[in-house]
Amino acid sequence: MAIPKTEEEENEAVKQLRKEIGALKISLDTEYLKQFLIARSWNVKAAKEQLEGTIAWRKENNVDMHPVATSDNKLPLLYPVRGFTCIPDGNLDALPNVSDAVLRVYRWMGGSCLHKTDNDGCPIYIERLGYHAAKEIAKYTTTEEVSHYHTGCNEFLHRVIMKDCSKKAGKHINRETVIFDCTGMGWHQFHMPALYYIKAISDTDQKYYPETLNKLYLVNAPSAFVMVWKIVKAWLDPGTIEKIQILGKDYKEVLLKQIPAENLPSFLGGDCTCSHMPGGCVPSQILKNIPVIEPKEHNENTPFAYNTEIMEKAKTDPLIRGPLFFHESNE
Repeated sequence: MAIPKTEEEENEAVKQLRKEIGALKISLDTEYLKQFLIARSWNVKAAKEQLEGTIAWRKENNVDMHPVATSDNKLPLLYPVRGFTCIPDGNLDALPNVSDAVLRVYRWMGGSCLHKTDNDGCPIYIERLGYHAAKEIAKYTTTEEVSHYHTGCNEFLHRVIMKDCSKKAGKHINRETVIFDCTGMGWHQFHMPALYYIKAISDTDQKYYPETLNKLYLVNAPSAFVMVWKIVKAWLDPGTIEKIQILGKDYKEVLLKQIPAENLPSFLGGDCTCSHMPGGCVPSQILKNIPVIEPKEHNENTPFAYNTEIMEKAKTDPLIRGPLFFHESNE
């Protein structure tokens, strides 16, 4: 556990880091710099190295040019969304411009949704982890496809949803609260090829999106989960592990301390049903509360989240690209 810093010590560390990265010519806000400092236990040199690595990764992979769905460009959502003012509630569907890869990844997931906000003002991501068809995910998708899909979801989260949450909360929001529902989990899901997909995702998050987790709850965790946790835990930073709570069946009181009942799905002990949307709070093809989404001819077979045409247009069209992650500095 990192030793807490006084406000004066934090400000001095931010000042030092800002001075060190002056040559990057990018305008970075204080909260973003703090994410790297916290991740590296306030070691300025280590934070600088990780930040420079992140910026290099974003440039090399054109992450800053990644298109994100907005109410203006009306790009299809990459996963279901509920309860935000910046974009209408919606589900992932086989609409034009969504890639075939995204639909294949989502086909075998147990269900997921970016669902409203918690008491801290952070967006809540819910995933029906226990219903994942792990062997099918490993069989019908690749690590590259899963990684690109995850990056697309991350960019939408940070460039669109986090800004919406910040405006609503009246403060800077840069973290999400995650609920993994392990209902239905069995030994058939402890499939190492699929677990390595989790490793690829966690590596990306810890390296390039540090300190963006508010809290993570694993609910309905069976005793068998102890085995997989031993594997996954080794891939996580100590700071991430500190934010994880593994809960069995007695989780409702814990969740309701963090999340208003009206924002928590009824299957997790809250009052929300999202009855106005197909699939309710968390649509799932596995649970059959929505039909199976079949790819169409217009869903291109590319590893990226959107079709090639949209990915290319985003490089020159600000409307398609959506909000920027950070801005060029004039200093």
